[in-house]
Amino acid sequence: MPTESTKPPSKLDTTVHFLRYGLPVFLVMGGIFALSQMPASTIDNSAASGMLGRYTGEIAHFVEYFILAALVLRWIFAVTAPGNQDHLDPAFVRVSGQKAVVLTILYAISDEAHQWFIDGRSFELIDLAIDAGGAIVGSGVYLSIFQAWRLQKQQSCKS
Repeated sequence: MPTESTKPPSKLDTTVHFLRYGLPVFLVMGGIFALSQMPASTIDNSAASGMLGRYTGEIAHFVEYFILAALVLRWIFAVTAPGNQDHLDPAFVRVSGQKAVVLTILYAISDEAHQWFIDGRSFELIDLAIDAGGAIVGSGVYLSIFQAWRLQKQQSCKS
């Protein structure tokens, strides 16, 4: 019968855990910040601005926050989800998804506020709404994939 270790994780375990789950979150946040730092004139003249037509900016906002919310939720689960349970409490899963969405939207608000200080950029409520939509969908998709993975894991353990 396997037993869980009661000793605290080593510094190496903690570092590896952060590199695996936390660092991707901060890299995406840094990428979003870097893109927000660009003046409007640079963005308008870039090759990417016409890549998807008129809605390139909106699609970019949605995708950025979709990815960020999924990564935040992944990190929340890595930190708080008990690894030895066959079934997670649905309330725990729902609250974790809500936390990821709220944290991602708070970052979106800070990102839009940051744009006030950039030449030719401003706080746009429509961008914030698109960011929130990306966060909600990203969290939902990650939750669906996570739950499917756990079900598949349960099925393979039973057989």
